Amino acid sequence: MAGSVAYDFRDAVMLVTGGASGIGAATARACAQAGATVIAVDVDDTGLQALAATPGIVTKRVDVADATAVAALVAEIDRAYGRVDAAVLGAAIQKRTPVAALSDAEWRRHLAVNLDGVFHCMRALAPIMKRQRRGAILSFTSGLANLGWPGAAAYAASKGALVGLTKCVALELRAYGVRANVLSPGLVATPVFLGVASPEEVAMYRDSVGISSPEEVVPTVLYLISDASANLTGVVIGRRLVPSASP
Repeated sequence: MAGSVAYDFRDAVMLVTGGASGIGAATARACAQAGATVIAVDVDDTGLQALAATPGIVTKRVDVADATAVAALVAEIDRAYGRVDAAVLGAAIQKRTPVAALSDAEWRRHLAVNLDGVFHCMRALAPIMKRQRRGAILSFTSGLANLGWPGAAAYAASKGALVGLTKCVALELRAYGVRANVLSPGLVATPVFLGVASPEEVAMYRDSVGISSPEEVVPTVLYLISDASANLTGVVIGRRLVPSASP
């Protein structure tokens, strides 16, 4: 494709959470194709099984909300490979429940996966990346953190908190050559979005700002975890939502 950019990730070891579908699966495949060893984790056994057929990808069933399981996973990766060059932390859930009907359990589960899960990974990865004095960490926020949406309070709150977490981690690790950034990819045809959006909502977005495929997000992800973005840390990169032109 004209204007496409190729990345060489040979000898790199990468962790991808939420790797069984959506942006995570597309990223895992792209990184493996570029030569990386990818450890893709999720709780979706079916998606992981499909991903495991791709050369260069190792799949693990891990719930990122479980701090002990995450610590064990990262320690296992360190023992096996001695390094983690990049982490794409995309594991997330979204349900739509009005705040008056939002249970404690549903609220906590959103924070446990979407926020705590990223924290657990960052905490476990920090000593390894500090030791090797390099590394890139990417997390994902959402436009709903700023715009809101009826029923999305738990999801939006968890995604908003990721920005502050990542900016603090970026400052703590900058002196060690480790970078941490946030991507707000806009509307993407992933299970997290399509699983909760009504047909009317999907049609409205398709006809206005547009909905990207996971593969269309991958080039930005690869840029942010590669040395091409070595000057970027603690930043939020967002897709500008521009209404489609009239025919």
